[in-house]
Amino acid sequence: MEELVQISLPAALVNKLDQVANLRHTDLATIVSQAIERYLREQAHQEIEQEQQAYAAQHAQLLATYAGQYIAMYHGQVIDHDENRAALSQRVRNRFDRAPVLITPVLAQPQQTIIVRSPRLLEQTP
Repeated sequence: MEELVQISLPAALVNKLDQVANLRHTDLATIVSQAIERYLREQAHQEIEQEQQAYAAQHAQLLATYAGQYIAMYHGQVIDHDENRAALSQRVRNRFDRAPVLITPVLAQPQQTIIVRSPRLLEQTP
């Protein structure tokens, strides 16, 4: 069973959230939980973006030291490296749990281009 925690929010905000909950036919707790989860995902995304920028800025030095390996970056610093991504990921998760840590291969180019091919659905006319 989940432990429930009480927090205080301004009445005006609670009223707005309650209106949203009513429009979505759900309860206030669900709306607040969804909003917090969304906020946490956005924060993690921003932190990974910052790590990617740090990686790009340090790419030349990283390439000289870690070429062909995977690195883990946290707060702009390499915290671990390995040739095996799975082993590196496991160590990072054991140490940092769910904190946003960038794990990336150190390749000749600082950015990778990934092309995803997908079928297009075309509307057929009779």
